[in-house]
Amino acid sequence: MKNLRLIIGCSLAISGTLFSACTPKPAPLSNLSPPGSMVPTSIPTKAVTPSISADEAAWNKVMEAAKKEGKVTVYSYSWVGDAGIAMVRTFESKYGISLDIITGRGAEFVERLKTEKRMGAMTADTFEGSATHVTNAKVADTIAASAQGLPALAEKGVWSLEPLSQDKDGYVLAFMPLVGAPYINTKLVKAEDEPKSWFDIMQPRWKGQMMMQDPAISTGAYRLVGYVRHGVFNEDFLRQLVNQDIRFTTGVQQEAQLLAQGQRSLSLFMVESDSAGLIKEGAPIKAVSMKEGVVALAMAVGQVKNNPHPNATRVFLNWLFTQEGQQVNAQAKSSSTVRNDVQNFTPSAARVQTKLLTLTGEMQDEQTKLFADKYLVKLNHRNLSLSICRSFTVSGGNRGIRGLL
Repeated sequence: MKNLRLIIGCSLAISGTLFSACTPKPAPLSNLSPPGSMVPTSIPTKAVTPSISADEAAWNKVMEAAKKEGKVTVYSYSWVGDAGIAMVRTFESKYGISLDIITGRGAEFVERLKTEKRMGAMTADTFEGSATHVTNAKVADTIAASAQGLPALAEKGVWSLEPLSQDKDGYVLAFMPLVGAPYINTKLVKAEDEPKSWFDIMQPRWKGQMMMQDPAISTGAYRLVGYVRHGVFNEDFLRQLVNQDIRFTTGVQQEAQLLAQGQRSLSLFMVESDSAGLIKEGAPIKAVSMKEGVVALAMAVGQVKNNPHPNATRVFLNWLFTQEGQQVNAQAKSSSTVRNDVQNFTPSAARVQTKLLTLTGEMQDEQTKLFADKYLVKLNHRNLSLSICRSFTVSGGNRGIRGLL
């Protein structure tokens, strides 16, 4: 019996060992489902696709259509030379959409758009120039509202100049500030003789020494309207100014060159982006600050009505207002920007330390009427009836400030 118990005991021991070897080991705690979970650990959970908003879906469709169109054409005043190359390279490499920039003057482009509208064949997709010229294109019904649905414009708290500041309806989008200050040739004007007030330029020493852009071909001189509307200039001031023998230039580039060469010692309304290149090359010019302030305009852009590549245009316009687009433009133009999260590339000699007198949409409309009606309209300000033309028929020729004055 003793031997039989021993054999049975050994058999049970062996069976227990075999059973233990065949039983699976418990899974580690780290692989177990959390308490209360009904999901087996051996079955993977299904991935959830993130949902997108209706706005994102709509913009994705714009992007798809833009790539199929493959091209956007811009009528541009600003993006010439290296600036144009920088814009083209960055935009094309990012989106694979061709960017064709046709350069010229804003007033000429407005007329060209009118002609294309009459012919029923629009060449350009978007038009870029001064806010006044783009507003004039709006009045001519050659551009369309384009702000709605652009993702970049929906960003909050990033704007130093609101893109819709020139036109609440979204036709004219401001993309670059234009601070138009007086500039001097530092070799010809001593520090103690620099004008500190707009009324200083009425001194005899400045007669025959000043330049400004011809208002017949440039909106730069339209700043005078802003000064009148802000109460800095009145009719007496303008009558005195016309007798200071002002030289007219064909544009800001010529004006900057003439000032740098010392042909005149004071430019009245030069802007930072047009002086920056010469300053970086060592030209003896700099902006001066007037205690009454300086009028700040804007470069603007608008989508051409019935344009050939509407979706590619919207992609370009949106990119222009992104942080990247604003930086590329500001760096290429050595200018400031409408975004406060982008570096100001304006050289220190081109910056002014004074208040900026900005133009409202109403003032832009007023300037547009002046341009469209050949300046033969009256401007009312604080009971002052100022006829832009008639007030300055005193001298005639280049001594009268043509058209606008």
